[in-house]
Amino acid sequence: MTTTPEAVPETRPADWEPMQDLAGNARGAGSRSAQRLAEYDRLRQQCPVAWTTDHPGYWTLTRFDDVTDAARKYGQFESGPFFVITLPEGGTHVPISLNPPEHTVYRRMLNRYFTKERMDELEPVIRSFARQQLAPILETGRTDAVQSLCQVLPARTLAALMKLPDETYHELIEQIAELERMGWDPDKLGPVIFGIFGTHIEKVVAERRKAPLNPDQDLISGAMAMLVDGEPLPDETVIRIGVQIIAAGHATTADALGGAIYRLATNPDIQTRLRRQPELIPQAVEEFLRLETPLPELGRRAVEDVELHGRTVRAGEFVALNYAAANRDPDAFEHADSCVIDRAPNKHLAFGAGVHKCLGAPLARLEMKVALEELLAATTEIFLDGTAQESAGPVLSGFSSLPIRVAVP
Repeated sequence: MTTTPEAVPETRPADWEPMQDLAGNARGAGSRSAQRLAEYDRLRQQCPVAWTTDHPGYWTLTRFDDVTDAARKYGQFESGPFFVITLPEGGTHVPISLNPPEHTVYRRMLNRYFTKERMDELEPVIRSFARQQLAPILETGRTDAVQSLCQVLPARTLAALMKLPDETYHELIEQIAELERMGWDPDKLGPVIFGIFGTHIEKVVAERRKAPLNPDQDLISGAMAMLVDGEPLPDETVIRIGVQIIAAGHATTADALGGAIYRLATNPDIQTRLRRQPELIPQAVEEFLRLETPLPELGRRAVEDVELHGRTVRAGEFVALNYAAANRDPDAFEHADSCVIDRAPNKHLAFGAGVHKCLGAPLARLEMKVALEELLAATTEIFLDGTAQESAGPVLSGFSSLPIRVAVP
C-alpha cells in the first residue's frame, strides 16, 4: 500500500527538540545520554523522519536502513553542512563537504595515508605513546582518563601521522580545551574550528614550503603537490584539508576511547573476558563504537524532493543522519542495547557509510585497539573512581571527566 505524504505547512511544529537542555551531565540512569537514547527509541518507533525547528530547521533520520541508504545516496542527499547545527557559517570542510566527482579526487589522494601498510608503520609508535601515558597512571593507581590518556593519545598520534614534532600535541590539546571552554557553541563552532586549527596548519604549510617532505609519506606535502585540473591547490585548500584531519581525528577518537574505558570500568565481566581473550579486543572496539557513537549525527542536504515514511523532505532542506540512533535500531542489531563484545557481524555506522565513510577509521580503530590492549595487559582491575561527567556540547558524545582507579599485578 502506498502512503500519501502528509501536507506539511510552511511553519512546521517540531517533532522533537534535540537542543533542549536535558538535566544533568553525570552518566547514569537519569543522564542526558540516557534521555537522548530514550528519545531516539521514540523517534524510531513513532516518527522516523522527525522535524525540529533548531538551527534553523531540519529533518532527522533515526532508523538504520534509512540512515544507511541516505548516507550512500549522495546524489539524493548531498554532503555540504558538516553539522546541521552549524549552518550559518563554517566554510567548506575538505573533503567531507564535497561530493563526487570532486570529492573522489581528494579522497583518492588522502586514502594512501591510511592504508594497512601505513597503519602497520604507526602501530609501534602508537603503542609507545600508550605505554608512556599509562606509566604514571599505573604508578599512582588513579587518574582522570580523559585528561591523561583519551585526549593525549590521539593528539600525539595525529602529530606522528602529519610528521610534526611530538611536543606539538600540547598545542593541539590546548586548542581542543579552548573549544571546550566555549561550550562548543553551535553558532560559532564551524568558524572557530577553522580559526583555531587553521592558524596551526598555516604554520605547517609555511614550513613545508621552505622544506618540503616526501609527499608519499607526508600528508600536508602530498596535498601541496596535488594537482586538480592541472593546477596546484591553493594554500587555503591545503589548510582546510589539514584542519579536517585534526578536527575529525582528535575529538572523535578521544571520545570513542573514553566511551570504551567507561564500558570497561563499569563492566568487570567484560574486563575479565578481554584479559583472558585479548584476541577479542578488535571486536570489542567495534561494539564500543556502536554503543558509544562519538559523532551522533552528520548533516546532508536534500537534492530533490524525497518521500519517506509518509513525509516529504523538500529539495534544499537539511537532514541529519543520526548514526547514534541507527546504531541501536533493534531491527538491525539483536539485543541492540546490550554490549556484546564478540558481536559478528557488526555493521555499525559509527564511521558513517558510503563514499563519505570516515577517512581516518583505520587510524581510530588502531588507536583504540592499542590503548585497550596496553591498559588491560597492565592492570588486573579498572574501576570508576567517582562520577563520570559527560561533555556539555551538542555535537559530540563523550566525557569531559572520567575518573578511574586501576589495580596492577
